[in-house]
Amino acid sequence: MKIRVFALCLASIIVALATYVGSAPSSVGSEARVPMSLSAEAIQTAASAAELARLIGVFEARVKEHTDALDYLFLGKLYLQRARSTGDLGSYTQAGAALERSLALYPSDPDALAALARLRYATHDFAAAARVAKTILAADPADITARAILGDASLELGDYGTASDTFSGLATRFPSAAAVNARLARLAFLRGDDDLARDLADRAQNEARDEGTFGVDLAWYAHLRAQLSFDRGDYEAARNEEGEALAVAPDYYVAEAGFARGAAALGRIDDAIAHYERAIAIVPQPEYLAALGDLYTFRGDTTRAARAYDTVEVSASLATLGQRLYDRQFALFYLEHERSLDRALTIAEASLAQRPDAYGYDIYAWALYKTGHYTEAVVASQRALAMGTRDARLHYHAGFIALAGGDLDRARSELGR
Repeated sequence: MKIRVFALCLASIIVALATYVGSAPSSVGSEARVPMSLSAEAIQTAASAAELARLIGVFEARVKEHTDALDYLFLGKLYLQRARSTGDLGSYTQAGAALERSLALYPSDPDALAALARLRYATHDFAAAARVAKTILAADPADITARAILGDASLELGDYGTASDTFSGLATRFPSAAAVNARLARLAFLRGDDDLARDLADRAQNEARDEGTFGVDLAWYAHLRAQLSFDRGDYEAARNEEGEALAVAPDYYVAEAGFARGAAALGRIDDAIAHYERAIAIVPQPEYLAALGDLYTFRGDTTRAARAYDTVEVSASLATLGQRLYDRQFALFYLEHERSLDRALTIAEASLAQRPDAYGYDIYAWALYKTGHYTEAVVASQRALAMGTRDARLHYHAGFIALAGGDLDRARSELGR
């Protein structure tokens, strides 16, 4: 496995957890970036941005005319879909207000509770997402959507036992469901079984096609495969699979950024810059801006590099929601660019407290290392690798941390992976 020095992938496969399964049209499965449900309402897959805007206008007008829990529910889902597709933080806030209003009118509505849980997951409030899912399951232990949300949130919270049990239960009930096998692929990757992860991801993509999945929903599966290829050091395959995703959904910004990352790893700087710029034009995530700045730096364009870096700095000072959504991206930006290291440590520590998974421990370990706390960094790094995850970034960090801690054998082992 090749070590990634450039264009770190912060939450690479995290998108896999951002999707939910539903047992009936009233139990919709979807999340922040790509919906992947066994059955989904048409409202969740508006054909275009224009259609989404039209539907939002319709339901905004309806709730002004009369008070109805279902109208607020649909409006909340539409706001959430807009937030996913545009990255607009205000739409997340609007979604929350609409869903809370729906629940005030109909507190026990499982569909509204599920939508609220998906919103909490999308905004990285994973503990709240798990709590809401448990509320649904207390009333209906067979609710598939809630069970999927609980498993996904548990994975992000580092509760791998609960996540594994939940996904295994889903697989028993739905052995050929794309959304389920995608989750199992994520879990296999975290456990270090790359071959199984790849097999499950391939299977999930084929199943998604068989299920009639289309557009960005289908493109996500190609993106998942691309992420796994990248982590195995097969950058050509990763770039090609992101290209496959873009052929299905040309405006899929996640695949644009993934294509850029693959191109950069192959040394195709101009292609990488072009695709990062396209991704940023849709959703200017800090991770993309930082990578674009690095590419401009590599090319010697310090003016454009500084502009990209400054945009990240400004983003880091914005609203609390943005800080929570992109906390790890901000921390990695500071750490990789030797800026505000104490602030990076504070961010990493707070992120770990809210989300104690393997990647939380990795970023915390790296922040400890960068600020000279080598003994603590070694402990945190060991926690990051406890599952056996074969992610090059984790091993890269672990190698330098081991070197700083005086363990030369481990340093050689980690850096040689």
